[in-house]
Amino acid sequence: MNIVRQVDVSVRRNYAKKVGHRPGRVDRLDMKILTAISERSRQSITEISKEIGLSASPCTTRLERLERDGLICGYNTDINVERIADLSLYQVTIAAKPYTPEMARILEALMVKNPYIVSADAVFGSLDYVMRVYARNAEHYHEIMRPFLEHKIDYETWPVSRRIVRSQSRRLLEKLALADD
Repeated sequence: MNIVRQVDVSVRRNYAKKVGHRPGRVDRLDMKILTAISERSRQSITEISKEIGLSASPCTTRLERLERDGLICGYNTDINVERIADLSLYQVTIAAKPYTPEMARILEALMVKNPYIVSADAVFGSLDYVMRVYARNAEHYHEIMRPFLEHKIDYETWPVSRRIVRSQSRRLLEKLALADD
């Protein structure tokens, strides 16, 4: 291990001890970093460090730790797919009858396989899944859902007429950061 790498590891260990780091735990500066990148993930370390009032090196260390701890799951861009491809968005709820672990594996494999299913969440209660599905028209939508019907599931569909709040975390992160003060 070269001397630069040794110093970097030593700095990280000392930082972790100093702040009492436990995976998944965040402090005020971590919340500022998360808030900054949730608004605009394509910015340099220099830009992030200026925005939160921390020098670049500790900012980088914190950002890497947040990634390693799984608090930053990825860097995404919110693209208006409806305008690009003339697609409509549908909210779909699924209830598997009966719900079994094997049925869950089958349904989740179908969800992952289809590129028109852009998100899916397993939920508790009378429903098993909530999905967001894009389709060109009603016929295309039914084509997307056909494999699910082969497994005797119940589903309900709600075409989305307009999106009120697009995917965003900044407002929530700012609110959570204020709760810590």
